[in-house]
Amino acid sequence: MNINNIVLPEPPNVLKSIRTGFDAITKHLVLMLFPLGLDLILWFGPHLQIRSLVEQFILEMNEVSQMFPADFARVMQESEEIWAIAGERVNLLVALRSLPVGIFSLLTSILPIKNPLGTPVFWDVPNLSGAFTYTLLIFSVGLVMGGLYFSAVRQAAVFDEVKWGPILKDWPRVSFQSLLLSIIWAIFFLVVLMVGSCAATGMTFFSVSLGQVAIILFGIISFWLLFPLVFSPHGIYARGEKAWRSLLSSVRLTNLTFMRTSLFIMLAILVNQGLNMIWQVAPEDSWLMLISILGHAFVTTGMLSASFIYYQDINRWMEELKALGAPQPIAEERTTLDN
Repeated sequence: MNINNIVLPEPPNVLKSIRTGFDAITKHLVLMLFPLGLDLILWFGPHLQIRSLVEQFILEMNEVSQMFPADFARVMQESEEIWAIAGERVNLLVALRSLPVGIFSLLTSILPIKNPLGTPVFWDVPNLSGAFTYTLLIFSVGLVMGGLYFSAVRQAAVFDEVKWGPILKDWPRVSFQSLLLSIIWAIFFLVVLMVGSCAATGMTFFSVSLGQVAIILFGIISFWLLFPLVFSPHGIYARGEKAWRSLLSSVRLTNLTFMRTSLFIMLAILVNQGLNMIWQVAPEDSWLMLISILGHAFVTTGMLSASFIYYQDINRWMEELKALGAPQPIAEERTTLDN
């Protein structure tokens, strides 16, 4: 078949998808309460710390570092301050920001230990089993609430309305499939992390510089592996797919529409990360941080809405191409150049 004889349907416009997504959230500002509520919990709520565990880890790390070359021991010693800060700031409640389905949060990247009212209550978790159990339970709660958030945003984006009846009826299904998807993600990245850690550690034994290069390469490879999975939750919410099928649909979508989907993802990253630099300017103990939290809630919810619109439009476009018998990778290349 000669593709030049086919009148191809118009592909989705990335900027239009983003604009439509934000327009939908402007009409349903109540959806901002999800990320707003999570950040307020992390700001004013109790903090579950792991300070005792970190202090014990630092002591053991000092003992082990004496068995390795001087360069490696020096790196371990320099990391003590980082671990000490982590022990002070890490709050297990950040697990409420579950992945890949979850409620967005600004304060998970800031980890505040102060607020305008003073200092929150700190509860220390002294043992590893307790920390693991708490994290698992908190993550599960975040995942379930994230399922409700994704369903509501998707309905607002696609149908321009939020009907809580159908959302609540479908809530158990999407929560269960999101849990399965999280398990798949965890297994996948655990394997990648183990391979990368072994490679980085082995190279560090020979040279600290080589170890740093290995870490950078590991980050690049991880991003390359993560890219096809960006839309893996969307099939669960938009098409009623099961977790594994939704993941495969995401891989297929990104492969067949690589250039256009890459543009959408890069714009989303630039918008979110660029604005995060502004949101994080306010001191953590100032009420100005509340403005940052509100801005972050609107932008992230708007981008999630835009992603559902783009996902729906790009799938509809691929189905139209399939009905015409057009080779989709070629059609993607041609329409991208034409636009």
